[in-house]
Amino acid sequence: MTSERVRTFRDQIPAVADEHRIHLNNCSTGPIPQPALDARRECERLWIELGNPWDQWLERVEHSKRLFADLINADEDEIAILSCASQAFAQVASAFDYEDRDEVVTTDLEFPTVPYFWHGQRKRGVDVRLAESPDGLTVPTDVYEEQMSDDTLLVCSAHAYPFTGGLMDVEGVADAVHDRGGYFFLDAYQSTGVVPIDVEAQDVDMLVSGTLKFLMGGPGTAYLYVDDDVVDELEPANLGWFGVEDLFDFDIDSNQHAAGARRFEMGTPAAPTTYMAAAGMEFVLDFGVENARERIVEHTNNLIAGVEKRGFDVLTPHDADERGGVVNVQVEDAETVEQTLLDRGFNVSERAGGIRLSPHFYNTADEIEQAVETLDEIATPATVDVPSR
Repeated sequence: MTSERVRTFRDQIPAVADEHRIHLNNCSTGPIPQPALDARRECERLWIELGNPWDQWLERVEHSKRLFADLINADEDEIAILSCASQAFAQVASAFDYEDRDEVVTTDLEFPTVPYFWHGQRKRGVDVRLAESPDGLTVPTDVYEEQMSDDTLLVCSAHAYPFTGGLMDVEGVADAVHDRGGYFFLDAYQSTGVVPIDVEAQDVDMLVSGTLKFLMGGPGTAYLYVDDDVVDELEPANLGWFGVEDLFDFDIDSNQHAAGARRFEMGTPAAPTTYMAAAGMEFVLDFGVENARERIVEHTNNLIAGVEKRGFDVLTPHDADERGGVVNVQVEDAETVEQTLLDRGFNVSERAGGIRLSPHFYNTADEIEQAVETLDEIATPATVDVPSR
């Protein structure tokens, strides 16, 4: 990938091109590209100029679902549009009664949304089983398996663990839960767009992701994939008017759940955020997920080598095949270091006692080196118990 091509993308990101921020916080909030800002304005223009903009707005909703399907090798009718990952969990959870099977397996490395949600479902009879990481970085497949039984209904866990950057063995976990007759629900919020995903090849039953982070489309839009081989088995109890077969048949007694994943949709989709979401995904797809993955592996390799040379430990796998897009550099007083970096023009976030650096395809080698040198200048390495190398 030539530097000239990367520059054409950088020039379309105002935070980078105009504000000169060094954006290394894609695991938290990706920068908005100009095409997404333009798309939002197009939505607003239609809102102002047309008597009824819904035909155009709903076509953009369907277009965005097709784009997300392309990202994960799914069919459009396997995609539902929602507002956030929590809503996706709620929709799937409402389709189960937990009588014959009641176990849901997750891990101690999840973003809090996952354990918050499933612990809340204990009132409905869910038995939450926690697979605990042996090294604080990743959760091996056999550790998931130790928490599974013939009563396991669902494994719901992150593809890329949000605070360490470790990657799950998707195929291994999927095979393990399917061998026990359960479902596999992948939280891909931290991986979509920067780690190739193929839901067919990886045998994923459900997947959720959104456009706030590496997909560069802003907050307020999430997508739920439900495999067409399992969707007919599931009827969500939370039924909204976008989840029925005929949106404009208001006869409650005759209307039914929609075919495909649309049955999991709820109310009116947020048109402005959907316009931005679609443009963000187009931006990433135009560069190419495989190309993005290649650059992110290079950037994260260089981050790890650079900070370790300067005496810092990382709470992140060293093997690139086990790592997503995050490098967590362990420092003393991480909150102060985070603020100092923000003041100096580096977009980063503090989590798990360290500074999370999450580069994307548009970052440059020089920006990676600047980040390493600035950390060396302002931060003190933390003494932590990290796995032997």
